Amino acid sequence: MEIETLIEIGTEIREIIGSFIRDNADYGELVARRPKDITRKMDMAAETALDKALLARGLSARIISEELGDRIVGKHPGFMLVFDPIDGSTNATCGIPFFCTSLAYSEKTDMVTFDDISMAVICDISGNTYCAERGKGAFLNGKPVGVKLRGAMPKPVISVYSYGVPDVPNGLIELEKSIIVRALGSIALDMCFVADGTLDGIIDTRGLVSGYDIMASALVLKEAGGFLTNIKGIMLSDDVKATGLSIIGTKNKELHGKIVRTLGQG
Repeated sequence: MEIETLIEIGTEIREIIGSFIRDNADYGELVARRPKDITRKMDMAAETALDKALLARGLSARIISEELGDRIVGKHPGFMLVFDPIDGSTNATCGIPFFCTSLAYSEKTDMVTFDDISMAVICDISGNTYCAERGKGAFLNGKPVGVKLRGAMPKPVISVYSYGVPDVPNGLIELEKSIIVRALGSIALDMCFVADGTLDGIIDTRGLVSGYDIMASALVLKEAGGFLTNIKGIMLSDDVKATGLSIIGTKNKELHGKIVRTLGQG
């Protein structure tokens, strides 16, 4: 598959999600509940859209997705897609226009790790498309992701996810004194914002991130020159079905090191 085809598929799914939300008042209705997440009608519309997009192009793939798990589309899968139909579904349900669909591609059809992802596409509901190819860079709306010019900020602006769990790492309170905290509600899109310089970093200490949540955005960040590790500073090497991840992502190595050191303070 070429990156252009993956972009076409992601764009098609985004358009179907948008139409489904506009045309169905119950788009956010629950259809399934899992131990750490839920599935809504709009998620299933996106899953169906992916299957149809592949079959319409005569493509067969192994799909690992948030909602439906592990499945085969077609008869003879030639690649794997790691799919998060709607990252930021709470935002979508509330009418907050900050969510996306993400697709990560690997030539392998057995179990893949972060290092096996060779192409990625993130399509947000506002019409922006991030993409990356291993060794070829990261792009936003067809243009290379570079250094973003923005107004000077007194402190680094970092998206921090630390809520909803009984414990947070030592040092997080101290760290928050030296940063501007945001939590925008779509970890994949937040990571793309780090890649393009909108944010300085992203931290998730909850131990709730899964491989399918971030495999696409991880490649975008990496190809943009960024760094993604667990909260101990170790590069992610987990497979697609990994759960319980906590992460730090930045484009500035010095900032990354400071976060790791501060979170680890006893």
